[in-house]
Amino acid sequence: MPVTADPERVEALRDVRGHRRPELRLQTEEQALAFIDRVGFCFLFAAKGLAMPTLWEAICGAARPVPQRHDDADLGRAWEWKDTLPSRKACFYGKLLRKTPTLIALPYLPHFYALSTNYGELDDYLEEYAEGRLSAEAKWVYEALLNGGPQSTTRLRKTAGLEGKANMLRFDRALAELQAGLKIVKVGISDANAWGYCYVYDLLLRQYPDVAAQARGIASVQAEDALALKYLESAVCVTAGELARLFGWEPWRIERLVARLAAAGAISSDVHWPGRKGPCLARTVDLPLVADG
Repeated sequence: MPVTADPERVEALRDVRGHRRPELRLQTEEQALAFIDRVGFCFLFAAKGLAMPTLWEAICGAARPVPQRHDDADLGRAWEWKDTLPSRKACFYGKLLRKTPTLIALPYLPHFYALSTNYGELDDYLEEYAEGRLSAEAKWVYEALLNGGPQSTTRLRKTAGLEGKANMLRFDRALAELQAGLKIVKVGISDANAWGYCYVYDLLLRQYPDVAAQARGIASVQAEDALALKYLESAVCVTAGELARLFGWEPWRIERLVARLAAAGAISSDVHWPGRKGPCLARTVDLPLVADG
């Protein structure tokens, strides 16, 4: 049965679930971790065109633009906690979704891994490289970590043979490629560069040795359903196209997922958002909270 959403109700629910209200703002590192665990996954800062919750907005208690001043207290907390939480393995942090800085609650990391191209072995990369699905630069960076252990970006550039300004973009692309492929992960920070601040990387399987085994127990459709429903819990009401853009899933996969969740009664796939083209998706349990009238 078609439902018309009230945009103001949708945004109000997003504000509550994303802690974009002053009384809900995060004030401690443990509150930040509890927020990440609650939403399942979030961006560090907002990404245009996506209703993803962000650690930044939850810290501010509002949908506040990122300031240019580096002495902003909220910005300082955001930068600090996105380093300290992953360093103690309280959550995952890396450029995963849309190659955008993403924080993931540990219970959801196996779901992402289950949908990756990895098989759970340290030499998975060789097959991907042989098939042309992994760049040469990514292979060099991966092998530098495989053979040399955790390294700062300064040292990693050298051991991967990507030193110098001419190779800066190639190195950064390799890091983004390996993070998006769930092959490497940020594990800390170092003062081993001219600015006294850089990341330390290692292989994901070395830092999270149980994730592959956990992922093997999750079928791909289970992983898709869990991630889509968790996103809808925070985003409340979005198009199928937004799911596709966020997770990078093919149209046939999205079509199958929507049909499956709608048939199970978990979502409504016929929600109308006034002024927007096409139907939207919303969890069935949220319909009474967002329906117009």
